[in-house]
Amino acid sequence: MIIDDFDDGVRDSVRRVCQELFHNNYITEFVFSPNDSLKKANLDYSFIMSNYDAIEELLDNCGWKLQHDEHVRVLYLTSDYASAKVVLNKIESYFLLALRLIYDEKKTRASASGEVFITVRDIVEQLTTLGAVESVSKAEREKALRTLSNKNIISRMTGKLGEMDTRLAILPSVICAISSDKLKNVLEMMSANAEESVDADIDAGDYEEEDE
Repeated sequence: MIIDDFDDGVRDSVRRVCQELFHNNYITEFVFSPNDSLKKANLDYSFIMSNYDAIEELLDNCGWKLQHDEHVRVLYLTSDYASAKVVLNKIESYFLLALRLIYDEKKTRASASGEVFITVRDIVEQLTTLGAVESVSKAEREKALRTLSNKNIISRMTGKLGEMDTRLAILPSVICAISSDKLKNVLEMMSANAEESVDADIDAGDYEEEDE
C-alpha cells in the first residue's frame, strides 16, 4: 500500500483525518470558529488532497469510498454496506431539507467558498412555508442542529443552537448531503402526500443518523 512508504508522522496524520471522516463524514475546504465570521483554510482538507491516493486506497480496503466534489470542494465518504448508513429522525430530515432549499435560494449571494449565512428562525420559517411540521420545540431544534453540525453540514457562528436568533453558516457540504434529484423527489412526494413521512427519503450522503 502507498501508506507503507510514509513515515510515522504522516501515518499518524492519515489516521487522524480518517477518524475525522468517520465521525463527521464531510470535510470542507474552509472552516469557521464560533463568534468568528472569517473563514480559514481547513488543514485536514489540504492534507487529504495532498495524500489523496494513499488515503483513498486505505479507505477502500476498509469498505469506504473517498469522494471529492470538485465543484463545491468537499470531501466525504460513502459505503455500500447497509451498516454504514444511519437514519435521520423526522425533524433532522426536515431541517436538512430546509437547509438545502435555503442554500439554493441564497447561493447566488453566497461567499466565494459557498457558505450561506442564516439564523435558526430562517430554517423554522422555511419549514412553516413547506407545511412540513406544525411546531418544533427548542429541544428538537437543538438536537437536529447539533446532529447536522456534527456532520459538518452547518457551522454555528453565534448563540446557542436552540435559540431562534442563533446565526449559522450553511456549508457547501449540504449539496453533497442531499442531491438535487433527491431534493426534487422529496418535494414532489410532499406535494403529492403532505402527510407522508420523508424519513427514509432524505439522507446525508450515505451517512444518516439513527433515531434515539
